[in-house]
Amino acid sequence: MKNKRVLLFMVSLLVFVILISGCSASKSFESEIAPSSLPRGVDSGVSVNDTVKESKSSNEYLSIGVEPEKVITTVSVSMQTKEFMNTTEKLNSLISKYKGYVENSNISYNNYINSTGLKYSKYTIRIPKEGLTQFVDELKDIGNIISENTSKTDITKQYRDTKSRLKVLETKEERILTLLKKAEKMEDIIALENQLSNIIYEKENLTANMMDMDDKVDYSTVYVTLEEVAKLTSGETVKTPFFTKLTNAIKDSMYYFARDIGNFIIGLVYFLPYALIIGVMVYVVLKLLKFKRNRFPKNKEPKE
Repeated sequence: MKNKRVLLFMVSLLVFVILISGCSASKSFESEIAPSSLPRGVDSGVSVNDTVKESKSSNEYLSIGVEPEKVITTVSVSMQTKEFMNTTEKLNSLISKYKGYVENSNISYNNYINSTGLKYSKYTIRIPKEGLTQFVDELKDIGNIISENTSKTDITKQYRDTKSRLKVLETKEERILTLLKKAEKMEDIIALENQLSNIIYEKENLTANMMDMDDKVDYSTVYVTLEEVAKLTSGETVKTPFFTKLTNAIKDSMYYFARDIGNFIIGLVYFLPYALIIGVMVYVVLKLLKFKRNRFPKNKEPKE
């Protein structure tokens, strides 16, 4: 009987310790997420349940591989063309089709081949994120793609932090406006107005930051470099069949041979005026030497 009482007492004590530990852990968790840095009397608008819920949603993103809420996508494409103006018109039509716009463009002349100025251009294009994949796919059909790169930047946490700070500032602004209506002393009014001015300034900066982030998320940036060439670069890879590589090699050798012969002939044409001048100079020198020999012949040795 005595042993049963001791056993019952130990079990009760163990249950009591477990309950105390659970309560202490709960209080510790709440104290860690409490907004202690906020001004006294200002409600951040974020509860413990909301924080836990947000944490769970972030874990769900990671576990199922879903793209986060705010992601900035940037695509860089380098391409070649033999018909620069035609490809440029197709590019502009493609931008209009997907309701994008050209943020910046620059066209310059690269070099001269066969007396033709080859153009080179750079574009910074903004495309709505909903049509970005289709835009890039169709972009590959209007020119010879040399390289393509896609990068993504997750700004979800930064965006939510900015939004929370903005909400805190709005709450502080409301409280200061309420105090300003009740203030009677001039020094109190001046102090409150200074605080209100600082809050408005911070609100405008945070609002501008959020608008900039929204713009970069909603409209992806596509950097396009378009180069006009006389011959397109072949897209050979390790898996390209041998006969395809052989055919490309024959075509390349014929092209470069014809190009070098043409450059040689053009070089001769450029050198022709200099050759004529040098030829005239040599002719005059030879004529002078001949005239000198005829006028001043050498004395012949007397015969014995």
